[in-house]
Amino acid sequence: MDTRVTALVVAHRDVEHLRRTLDALDAQTRRADAVVAIAFDASDEVRQLFEERHVDRLVTTREQLTFGGALAEGERTLDDPRGDDDFLWLLAQDNAPREDALGLLLARFETAPSAAVAGPKLVDWNDDSRLRGIGETVTTRGTTVPFVEDQLDQGQYDTLSDVLAVGSPGMLVRRTVWRDVGGFDPALGPIDDGLDFCIRARLTGKRVVLAPGAVVAVSGDGIAGAPRSRRWRVKQRRARLARTAELHRRLVYAPRVWMVLHWLLLVPLAIVRSVGLLIRKQPELIAAEFRAAAWVAFGGTRVVTARRRLAAAKEVGWSSLANLKMSGRELARRKRLEREDGVPIGSVERGDLRFFTGGGAWIILAALVVGGILFVKFVPASTLAGGGLLPLSGDVRELWQNIGYGWRSVGDGFVGAADPFAVVLALMGTLTFWHPSSAIVILWILALPFAALTGWFAATRLTERSGYRNLAAIAWTLSPTFLIALAEGRPAAVIAHILLPLLFSAGVVASRSWGAAAAASLLLALVAACAPSLVPALLVLWLVALVASRARFGRVLFIPAPLIALFGPLVWQQGVEGGRWFALLADPGKPLASPDVTVTDLLLGLPQSGYGGWQETASDLGLASLWVTNGVPVLVGLVALVGLVGLFLPGARRGIGLWAIAALGFATAVVDTHIAVTFVGAEATTVWPGTALSLVWLGLVGAAVSACDSLRTRGWIPAIVAGVAVAVVAAPAVLMVPLGHGAVTSSDGRTLPAYVTAAAADEPGLGTLRITPGDDGAIVATVIRGDGEFLDRQSTLVNTGSLLADENGDLAQLTGNIVSVSGHAFAPDLQKQGIEFVLLAPTPDSASDEAKAVAARAETALDANDELENVGVTDVGTLWRTADAVDGREPGDVRSAGTVLSLAALILMTLIALLVAIPTTSSREAARMSPRTVGSRYAREGMVVRDVPDDHGFLADPDAEAEPEWADVVSLPGVDPVSEVPSSEPEDTADREEDARE
Repeated sequence: MDTRVTALVVAHRDVEHLRRTLDALDAQTRRADAVVAIAFDASDEVRQLFEERHVDRLVTTREQLTFGGALAEGERTLDDPRGDDDFLWLLAQDNAPREDALGLLLARFETAPSAAVAGPKLVDWNDDSRLRGIGETVTTRGTTVPFVEDQLDQGQYDTLSDVLAVGSPGMLVRRTVWRDVGGFDPALGPIDDGLDFCIRARLTGKRVVLAPGAVVAVSGDGIAGAPRSRRWRVKQRRARLARTAELHRRLVYAPRVWMVLHWLLLVPLAIVRSVGLLIRKQPELIAAEFRAAAWVAFGGTRVVTARRRLAAAKEVGWSSLANLKMSGRELARRKRLEREDGVPIGSVERGDLRFFTGGGAWIILAALVVGGILFVKFVPASTLAGGGLLPLSGDVRELWQNIGYGWRSVGDGFVGAADPFAVVLALMGTLTFWHPSSAIVILWILALPFAALTGWFAATRLTERSGYRNLAAIAWTLSPTFLIALAEGRPAAVIAHILLPLLFSAGVVASRSWGAAAAASLLLALVAACAPSLVPALLVLWLVALVASRARFGRVLFIPAPLIALFGPLVWQQGVEGGRWFALLADPGKPLASPDVTVTDLLLGLPQSGYGGWQETASDLGLASLWVTNGVPVLVGLVALVGLVGLFLPGARRGIGLWAIAALGFATAVVDTHIAVTFVGAEATTVWPGTALSLVWLGLVGAAVSACDSLRTRGWIPAIVAGVAVAVVAAPAVLMVPLGHGAVTSSDGRTLPAYVTAAAADEPGLGTLRITPGDDGAIVATVIRGDGEFLDRQSTLVNTGSLLADENGDLAQLTGNIVSVSGHAFAPDLQKQGIEFVLLAPTPDSASDEAKAVAARAETALDANDELENVGVTDVGTLWRTADAVDGREPGDVRSAGTVLSLAALILMTLIALLVAIPTTSSREAARMSPRTVGSRYAREGMVVRDVPDDHGFLADPDAEAEPEWADVVSLPGVDPVSEVPSSEPEDTADREEDARE
């Protein structure tokens, strides 16, 4: 019987691809006997082209069909097959066969008469030397494994013969088999439709063979075969279709009993796989995962119909396919080889960081020594006090209980949102779980090396030159606002200053990868928790990055997610319900008065008057004030001048961005000095501008380093000048603590007398009324519950007056009765409020006469009252207790949907960010293939040639993305530096000599 071939050509809208395919059909040495065109939801141009080519039949439909569905429409118009020599050639609009393709496919059936399907070699549409497909198989668990997706065609697969399956593009199939197995499964397409058809054909006892000599060019339009576009929407669709096909085939192929189990596990598996997608830096595919599971679970793919179709045609058992499947061990071996060999020939990668050899480690060591000398007196301390410092709760469980939304043991107690800073303190306290308050001591002792380390790493985004990185580390560590925060005891500001460089380092490359974006999201939340006043400026920078990221905006868009989850409860209670939006900017922790500063001080990067301590130092040294008023601005101006020079050098765009950061920080500092939302006693104080000045310092130091990097070896003179200027300006601030000018002292961790803490051990709700005389003659009364005040229990809701500790005025009236000889019986009021102790705070020698008079009057009244017993004088004041025992207040219990939802959102966002931020092998490899610096004048500086064997393939994972390589921190001493890739711009001899030295 004569061989008859009917070509089925399916087209949608791409007329240019279709024209080339039809031309290729006409050019065949063995032409098809008939051409049936199927145009689904096609454009007028496509239909017109088919009519011009005079195809034998044209089937049109307005429906959106899969490749298999369109083929079924076309095949239905044909007469019944005359025998096994009647073939269907399956082509899509972007499947252009080489002129001898059909002849070679038919010849393959002559050598393999038992074959039902023959498949061609698929090559790239624009480059026929690149393989795009040649046969498929599945693992023992049913996962699709293509033999090749993107490789150079060197004839390495030309010896393949029998395979489990071939792709649908260009497939030649016997019509009798097509009818017997029911064609392509309409639930599949364009992914796995050919695979499923070939498996069903093999279960009829037929073979599936390859014809490697027959070549078909494919473009990846997504009609036959997976769409290959890298666009986000196409990537989503490809992932959804692939997962839908895999789940559908699993249910269709499984035995009846196992099918029920597989169906029940569809959604749970989607959850588990979503975690894997987060780790693999593909969170954008999670939605596709759940859509596929839901679609298959609720009958969208018609599993029952597919199982009947399979059972009707099946003649041999599944064991007949066992030898054609790929074992798990073989799959693991292939992936391992891809990881080892997945480097492009002649590729480049990042050079070493030179942390040790470049001097970075010595800078950190020097900062550690200086920090040890400055804070050596704190080494034996169990905790620190003074300024804004308080001990942390003594148990890690209590630390974590003080986060989120719930009962707050402040004053009379209330239900409300905790400050986000409580999360930071809980994390720190967990690190020293045996004694949480030790975390604050360690922070103070290691603050300088921590700042130097983060500053050094931030500089790696700006320069490959070790000297300039060291300059950045020194300048960042000697920032006056950082040193003043250490001296004044401002823990939130200290932590924010240490974390800001890490946020910069991750943020500037957030659009490159999900890993960097996730790291930036966590750091943004932590920095905002420590410095809420920086949130507006940071959000402005995020919006700029969002616009600049263009097609990768999804990664940058995710960055504020943990921040929103962390601040959500407080924003709702403080802003939405209370209408006190500016109160959200209040400094967290213990309220601390902010000194008066001028715009000049802020321009100099100083959060206090006195020129960073130089005014007092000059007075002690007998220097004229003129030296200070002129000298400090000149020194700061030198640093700024170095940064301004970079605006007139190549790579000025990076300098503009850094100066924009500095400008945002300065604007924030100015605004902070006008926002008085926190109460220290009865007086309102402004937001401390120091954290905003840390942002100024980040932009200023970054601009200076960027300018020096643009000057290359000629930048060493301005670098030295800037470094010396910073050191001179910071000198008085460095010496504040060792000279005794700081507020920080060692402490035993008690904020109440030991007598009170002993009583509170059995009665945690017991209250102590602390009375503090003010300099203006007023009295500040505070109720402290339990065993004292703790940093993690502080609340800006109370400190900003949003929730009054004495809403009804009962405490004020009670305090007035206690400190005056009125004869009024107040024991019932104390019993009502659960207060057993009265503590009169000591009056320092520097206090005003009004404060001393008030203290003396209060002490006399307390001693004269029969309802109180004088316990004695303690380190924290004079203590009285009630004559009768008092029952402490029971802590409130809040269990609401809001509590659960807010905590769940915070945990979920944190886990997602952590999972995405975890580096993987492929992401670290991709990171090494991208420049470490951003906006550099020399795009490939720091990149080195990797030696690779001649037989290396192309990247195994084309979707791998660059991200921070957390393990790429050090290079071993003594390792010879590798040569750099020549820059696209010429370098002079001095530059090359400097590169060799580094």
